[in-house]
Amino acid sequence: MLTYFGYAGKFLDWCSRGIYKNEASSDGQGDIDENPQYVYETFLDKDGNEVVLKMEKKAGIVGGEEIIFYEDTDEPDVIYCHFYKGTIKSVDDEKVVFWVDKECRNADLDASYYDYRDVEDYEIKFIFDDYDLEGSEEFGTCDSIAINTDEINSYKDLEKLIGKYIIACNAEFRDNSTKIICKSLDFFIK
Repeated sequence: MLTYFGYAGKFLDWCSRGIYKNEASSDGQGDIDENPQYVYETFLDKDGNEVVLKMEKKAGIVGGEEIIFYEDTDEPDVIYCHFYKGTIKSVDDEKVVFWVDKECRNADLDASYYDYRDVEDYEIKFIFDDYDLEGSEEFGTCDSIAINTDEINSYKDLEKLIGKYIIACNAEFRDNSTKIICKSLDFFIK
């Protein structure tokens, strides 16, 4: 079996700099086995404060082989999440111009993100410079622009969507552990 720790990229840097430690715990269930139910990742944030992540054991199948991995139990705070239905009018090296005819603003990701309402058609511009695609080297976080959750390599990847009726999701989240704010822009094609 393979053990995989979520946020691995973030912690590799910390581990190599000696500012992070891993403490395994069976969460009060007796002896700690080789794959405890919970592990705690402790690290220092950018201000030198100690941050502890509680991560829960999960199991899954990858390539036909069962693996054990650990996933952060603390969900990020949603600052906003807007869904738009419409058509991409144009794409250039600065922006995407999107023509909206239905929207679901401030969506509840647990319930309402399919509750679109008809709106008087309007144009919205997504400016590429508003997204930090380089992100934080220290924490391994960055904003993203994607098509069907696959990150794009260049604005040219979006040109094939011009004229297509699609869904755009524009969201901003705050990581509960690092307090870093990340934005995402995703275009969904049916």
